[in-house]
Amino acid sequence: MQPMPPAHLKNPSTTKSCVPQNSVYFLKIPKCASTTSFQIFVAYGVKHGLTFALPRRLVVSPQRLPPEYHGSPDGRYDMVVSHTLFDKKGVQQVMRESAKYVATIREPASRFESMWYYGKNFDKNLSAFAKASQYTKIEKMRLNKLATFFGVKSPSDRVTESEMYSKAKGLNETFDLVMIAERFDESLVLLKHLMCWDTQDIVYVKAKIRSASYRPKSSEAIMDRLRELNRQDVILYKFFSEVFEEKVKAFGEERMRREVEDLRQANARFLEDCGAELSGSSKTVKTWRVTSSSSICKMISLSGSNIIKQLIRRQKIWVSSHLTYNLSSWTFT
Repeated sequence: MQPMPPAHLKNPSTTKSCVPQNSVYFLKIPKCASTTSFQIFVAYGVKHGLTFALPRRLVVSPQRLPPEYHGSPDGRYDMVVSHTLFDKKGVQQVMRESAKYVATIREPASRFESMWYYGKNFDKNLSAFAKASQYTKIEKMRLNKLATFFGVKSPSDRVTESEMYSKAKGLNETFDLVMIAERFDESLVLLKHLMCWDTQDIVYVKAKIRSASYRPKSSEAIMDRLRELNRQDVILYKFFSEVFEEKVKAFGEERMRREVEDLRQANARFLEDCGAELSGSSKTVKTWRVTSSSSICKMISLSGSNIIKQLIRRQKIWVSSHLTYNLSSWTFT
C-alpha cells in the first residue's frame, strides 16, 4: 500500500466511491493547451446540462455577467471556462462552493514563441524583439502572461524569486490542479481523478495546431533570452512543475503509464468515431473537419469564439424559458 500523500499535494481522488464533480473554474491561459482543455470542459458541461458563467471580458464577477444569458437564482454557475484573469473574490462570488480550481501552464519561452507566431501582429521579428535593449509599455504587457492571468504579476522587474514563490504557494492553496502542457495526458489523468470522471470525459483532439510555416525553430540563445524576459513566469512554472511531479509520484508512476495509454487509445477511437481529420487552416492554425453529426464531434470543428457564441445562445434560450429549458438537450451546430 502506498503511503498517504501530504495534504498540501491535494492529490486527486483514487477511490472508486467518489462522486463526479460538476463544478469547475478553469483558468484559460493563452497558448497553454488551453483551447483543447476548454473543449473537454465544454463537452462535459453541455452533456450534463450544466451552466456556464460567460463574462463579456476577462473579469469574473456578478456585475460582469450579462443578464440576458445569466439567470441562476442564486447567482452561481457550474463552470467558468473562457479566458479570465484570476481574481479569487470575484470568482468565488459566481462559482459553486464545491467548485474545483484548475489551470494549465506551459514552459514560458515556448509559450511566448507560440503566442508570437499565433498572433502574427507584432511589428518586429522574434529575434529582434529578444535582442532589444528596451521595451515599450505595450511590449512589456506581453511578458509574464502566466503571472498576469494568475493575478500575481509584479510591475517590478526586480521582484525576488522568494516573493514569487510566496505568491505561487498562495495559488497552490486555491488551485486543486495546475496542469502542465508538456505533460498533457498525465495532466488529464490527474484531472479525471480529481473530478471523478471517466476516461471518455477527457478524450480530446489537439486544438489550434500551428501550420508548418508558423513553427520556426528559434535558437537556444533566443529561448534563453525569452526566459529572462519572462522571469516571473519561469518561477511559477518551476514551482508548479515540482508540485505536478509530486502528484504523479503520489498517484503511482506505473499506474499513470497505464491510464495514459488508456486515454490515448480512447483518443484514437474518438478521432475515428468523429471521422476527424486536419483539412484546412484558419489564420496560423490548422482546422478539423468531421463527418459525424454528433454534438461533440461538431464542437471540435468549431473555433473557440464560435463555441462561446453557441454557449451564449444556449443560455439565452434557458433564460428566456424562465429556466425551464433542458440544457442537456442542446447540441452544437
